[in-house]
Amino acid sequence: MEINQHISRAISEVFDQVLKQLQDLDEHRLNQQPADGGWSIGQTVEHILRSSSGIPDQKVQVFNRAYDEQVPALKQLFLDLNSKYQSDSFFLPKQEHYEINDLKNRIIANKTKLIVDIKDKDLTLLCMDREFPQLGYLTRFEWLMGICTHTQRHVYQIERIRKEVVA
Repeated sequence: MEINQHISRAISEVFDQVLKQLQDLDEHRLNQQPADGGWSIGQTVEHILRSSSGIPDQKVQVFNRAYDEQVPALKQLFLDLNSKYQSDSFFLPKQEHYEINDLKNRIIANKTKLIVDIKDKDLTLLCMDREFPQLGYLTRFEWLMGICTHTQRHVYQIERIRKEVVA
């Protein structure tokens, strides 16, 4: 269960970073579009929420590779801030205006749900419900690390947007 504790800490830390970015924002700045026409902070947080609501682990199986083999590829994919990706339409923000307290509450709920859901699960099993683009089937641990690194990518994005809209 050591890996469960490790990933729970990582999830907690990255979601706390999101909450910290929202700490002193008013709703105008939360919803202000950056000059480059990208997502507002609110839209970015909505994207984080939509992409971190859980992992596809209804069908799992034992397999013959390291449970964390794809973690370096996930980190390279998500933490290369010079690369831009097209998000699956399911994960796109659906609104243009957000309320700060609603987003904070939903971030806390996602964080709590993920941590509770993985507490006693075998994270080394391969999730067979859905393949990750370009990487194939991932373990529960890899899906969770994907959520962490994807969220971290967007924390950096929020920091960049904050510099523009809070200045």
